[in-house]
Amino acid sequence: MSDIQLYVWGPALNAPSIDPKCIVIECYLRLIKQEYTIVRCNNPQQSPTGELPLLKNGSIWVAGVDRILTHFAQSNKDANEDLLPEQKAEYLAYSSLVQDRLYDCMLYSWYADSTNFVKNIRPTYAKLLAFPARYIVPIQLKKNAKARLAKYNVEITGDDVGAPQNEREEMKELLKTGWHHMYRFARETYDILQKQLNDKNYMFGDSPTTLDCIVFGYLALHLYPDLAHRRLQHILTNEYPKLAQYCNRIRDLLFTSQSNVVESAPAEDVPSLWKTSINNPVGFLGNVKDDIVSYMGTNDVESKKEKSQAQIDFERKRIWSIAGGVTFFLAYIIYNGIISIELNDDNDELHYSGDE
Repeated sequence: MSDIQLYVWGPALNAPSIDPKCIVIECYLRLIKQEYTIVRCNNPQQSPTGELPLLKNGSIWVAGVDRILTHFAQSNKDANEDLLPEQKAEYLAYSSLVQDRLYDCMLYSWYADSTNFVKNIRPTYAKLLAFPARYIVPIQLKKNAKARLAKYNVEITGDDVGAPQNEREEMKELLKTGWHHMYRFARETYDILQKQLNDKNYMFGDSPTTLDCIVFGYLALHLYPDLAHRRLQHILTNEYPKLAQYCNRIRDLLFTSQSNVVESAPAEDVPSLWKTSINNPVGFLGNVKDDIVSYMGTNDVESKKEKSQAQIDFERKRIWSIAGGVTFFLAYIIYNGIISIELNDDNDELHYSGDE
């Protein structure tokens, strides 16, 4: 079995992974013909930085797309080694554009479009995640998306008011007005990439490079998800067909003929955030408290009136799940002697006995 182990979010939404960064790295490993096993852990907390993908190469742990790509490039497994100096400069520019613009457009489609979030994104994460994370993580991801999209003056609310409900009419309206400036950003980025592709099979010629892995990783989650509102998919297939065909070409090259990747169990020495929480339980519980306050929502009466009974039931289940998770965590660390509670005559004190 290979010494290289890749920790990722699992496949979802008709794509190799629900996370574009995980698709990028798995695509890259297949491109350079690197043997590896995969752990579809669906848990960023298993990474020391709280992000996936995470790579284990022997005793070395590497987290994050850029670090993993650098790790292989320094190990003489660089998919860009045949590029000219000016092409390498172009690679950096296109890579930055894709990871910024295409990612933000995906976040807008997934989280600012309330229909997509409720009908597709939240249920998909619920299937991938275990209890109680399935109730917590989707809301946290939406919160993160809201913060990231703030630079575009995007408000994550019910954006579907006034939108045509018939899909055919909806797509006509999309082509006519664009609806939102985020779709203009998507079109601008698609246009730049399609011009770079031109009549070539891949971005820099007849052979795929690192840039093709990055472009595919992010485009895949625009093109393949079967969402309630498939606006990005519609723009790609109808206005930028060469780019859609290019995406299918990479999928067929790397994910159809090499689909039999061996799955493996997580390593025992994974440097996870769980260990960090064990070493600093006070900080961990502080973060949990902030999340609970956030998830409890607003006290605004009008906001509560707008909630359906299904939403109210979901909120109630989520709060009970958070409480249950915290209770389990406290029981675990007290049972294992990580925190001891000593009652004194004057007051109660918590003594943390974990490793400093």
